[in-house]
Amino acid sequence: QDEHLAILVVTERTDAQTHKLTFMVKFSPVAAARSVLKHAVASPGARAGILAASATFASSFARGLLPRSVTDQAVITGSCAVIAYEMGTTVHSAAQTLALYSSGSHGMRGRTAGPTRTLAVDLAFIGAGTMIERSLPEHEEELAGISAVRTAGTILKVGGTAGAALSAIDLALETILRKEVIARRSVLIDVAVGGSVAAYGLWKRHKRAEKYGLVDPDRKTIKSASVGAQVKAAGMGVACAGGLLVLVAVEDAIAQGVEWVLNEKVTGLDIGSPLLGHAVSLGVLGFAGVWAHEHVKHKLERSDNVIEPAYFTPPTNPNVTAGPKSLFAFSDIGKEGRRFVLMTLTPEEITSVMGEPAQEPVRIVAGSETTKDTPKLAEMAFEEMVRLGAFDKSLICVAAPTGVGYVNYTFAEALEYLTRGDCAIVVPQYALVPSAMALFDTNEGIELQSKVIELARDYIDAMPSDKRPRLIQYGESLGAQVAMDVCGPAGVPGYDQLGLEAGLYFGVPFRTESWLRWRANRDELDPNHELMLVTQAPDLVTAREEGKEIPKHVMIIHNDDPVNKFSYRMTIARPWWFGPPATRPPMVPRETTWRPFFSFVICLIDLMNGMNSQPGKFVRRGHDYRIEICESVSIVYDLPCTIEQEQTIEAALRQREQDWATKRLVARKFMTAKDSITNTLGKWGVQIPDMEDVSLHALEVADIDPRGADQPEPTTQADSLNSGVV
Repeated sequence: QDEHLAILVVTERTDAQTHKLTFMVKFSPVAAARSVLKHAVASPGARAGILAASATFASSFARGLLPRSVTDQAVITGSCAVIAYEMGTTVHSAAQTLALYSSGSHGMRGRTAGPTRTLAVDLAFIGAGTMIERSLPEHEEELAGISAVRTAGTILKVGGTAGAALSAIDLALETILRKEVIARRSVLIDVAVGGSVAAYGLWKRHKRAEKYGLVDPDRKTIKSASVGAQVKAAGMGVACAGGLLVLVAVEDAIAQGVEWVLNEKVTGLDIGSPLLGHAVSLGVLGFAGVWAHEHVKHKLERSDNVIEPAYFTPPTNPNVTAGPKSLFAFSDIGKEGRRFVLMTLTPEEITSVMGEPAQEPVRIVAGSETTKDTPKLAEMAFEEMVRLGAFDKSLICVAAPTGVGYVNYTFAEALEYLTRGDCAIVVPQYALVPSAMALFDTNEGIELQSKVIELARDYIDAMPSDKRPRLIQYGESLGAQVAMDVCGPAGVPGYDQLGLEAGLYFGVPFRTESWLRWRANRDELDPNHELMLVTQAPDLVTAREEGKEIPKHVMIIHNDDPVNKFSYRMTIARPWWFGPPATRPPMVPRETTWRPFFSFVICLIDLMNGMNSQPGKFVRRGHDYRIEICESVSIVYDLPCTIEQEQTIEAALRQREQDWATKRLVARKFMTAKDSITNTLGKWGVQIPDMEDVSLHALEVADIDPRGADQPEPTTQADSLNSGVV
């Protein structure tokens, strides 16, 4: 009943004729599977890798800062398995090599190390790794080299443990059963042993959670998912693990190739070695990685200059960049810059929310595509401020953008509402790529931000005292790093030297120099206590109600924000927030154990999930700070409003964000459909109709003025539905 017929068709073609031969072959899939499992024999190093990977299974399910999808979990499990596999394989292979070298002729070819000698070497690795760990106790301020040495000891211990376990099993089989059993043993046995280790790890994880308790029981490790999502996730996990293994195989192949060339072709020198081969291989892959990074970065910069259908034409507003009075071209301020200037509130919109007379606000974007000369760009930004009337306002905010040139629209609108339009927002762009790729552009951003503030300060100082506007700054995410680090070596007093009256910083990144200095020694960075850290805007309200003075500069950082807690050193060093369970900040899981490499992978997934948000839905979670903006802007910048006005502002911010997101979606989908229709009709040979009228009609349905003029927008969800937007 297990037999099936397989048909093999062989076709041979010649100039004269075609011959087709058909063979009917009996095939038994069950028997084939039995044969594969019976004869599949893994190398000793691979077997140790399987056991080490199995031991990490439970660790990969550890809770992070944020819940993750089942696909994310598959990626984490696959990545951690490959890392552990490499640890086990490398260390046990080294143990085998030493076991061979320490016996007989010291030769390697055609010899196999016995389990007894290999077990001894594995135990020596465990002892050496333990000694290294204990001789180098963890310290938050330790050098990276010390962390690396201690991590090497951990790898020795993990790999040695996996190898020792397998050597002990082999030794037991050799003693109890026939010696040939070891050579013929199936990989199925190793998988079964690994499965037992994984099950034990899960049980241990459960007991640890019972011991320390869950900080937030409702915040699960993995979100619920459908069967289809789980199947997809399984495929993603396999693909992730397979991709990493391919990379490892390529690196190993290059290393072996280099070693072979040195041994076989360079006969005068005996310099071929695995160490040299891997060094060259890693150098080649590192160079390829740098080249790929720069290539992708330039590609993203070019793609960001594509003008979106919803923001197609320059503004007609004379008070914003790219308008009639502007120095900067519409094409030079990037996608986010074009959005920023076209979304400026009108006096009528401000009045409808605040119930008070309003002015035309000013929005300025110093486009990074205009010039790569930072001082020149700063001077152009200052001239733009003069041209557009920024110094005629009572408040000027220099807002440091993220790497892609983005400043939170919710912040800009909240500031315009609270000032009744009597403000100017200046955005000095230093890059047009995602923040992860702009990390090394922040020095230029700090220089540009500082120079713009200095030019504005000097101009304000020359104005009559009763005409001088207040000068403040704002930054979120990578923009917060740029804005905070303008203080320089002087620390927080440096903000006063720049003439800044206040500053608000959301989601300060882990690599911000002033943040690191503030954590290490607050009194040294901030001797006058003018910088405050809170986890949410209501904390400011509470402090004010308790009679405490709100300082000039405020950081708001969520406890579960991975952008603040992530670090590259997490690969080899325990981060400050991952200490003993009782000392961890709120929202950090107490039952989770920190492990080198694996905890880094989990936090990397948290980093991506921390930026997820839904238009119009403000939540206090991860790296989403929209819910904090209105309240904190009012308090930190001293822009009072009534409770009713604050509630109206909050509702307007949510509705506007949802409306604009809808406009972008409708316009983008329609333009995609338009291109598809045009291409298809062209292939058919059909005369293509004038699509412009159709385009205009669709944009009008989405309440988008194709000429760039302002249009009234739906004020309620019912109006949006009636207009056909959704």
